[in-house]
Amino acid sequence: MSLYTEVLEDYARHAGLSAKELLSSHEVVIADISIGISPEIDQNTGDLIFFSTLGRPSAQVKHEKLMQLMLEANGLWVGTGGCTLGLQAGTGVVLLCARLPLTTINGASLSQALQAFTNVALLWREVVRGKVSAELPQTIN
Repeated sequence: MSLYTEVLEDYARHAGLSAKELLSSHEVVIADISIGISPEIDQNTGDLIFFSTLGRPSAQVKHEKLMQLMLEANGLWVGTGGCTLGLQAGTGVVLLCARLPLTTINGASLSQALQAFTNVALLWREVVRGKVSAELPQTIN
C-alpha cells in the first residue's frame, strides 16, 4: 500500500467518508467545492496535490484586472493562503491548486488543509463570478 493510499484512508476515517469511494473518485466535495486529489508521480515520497476549478470569469469581470489580481495574489501567496491560482490551458477556467508533502501529513492535517483550501476557493470563486471585488493587503514599503 502506498503512503498516498494510507493518507487518503486516514482522511476518509477522519472525515467520515467512504475510503473506497474516495480512492475510486480521488475527489471530495466540501461546501459545494469539488476538490480533486492526486499523488505526484511517486506515491510514497512525493506530494499530494489538490485542486479545484472555479469557473470561467464572468463577462462582467474585467479580464485584465482579474489576471493582475490573480498574479498579485500568487506573489508570496499573499492572497491565496499558500495555494496557487492559474488558468487551465485552452479553456480559460480559473484553477486553484495546492500541494503538501506526503511524508508530513495524516488524515487530520489533510482535513485542516482541505478546509483552508475550501475557504480560499469559496472566496476566489465569488471573485471570478464577479460577485465580490477582492482587495489584497497593502504591502509595507
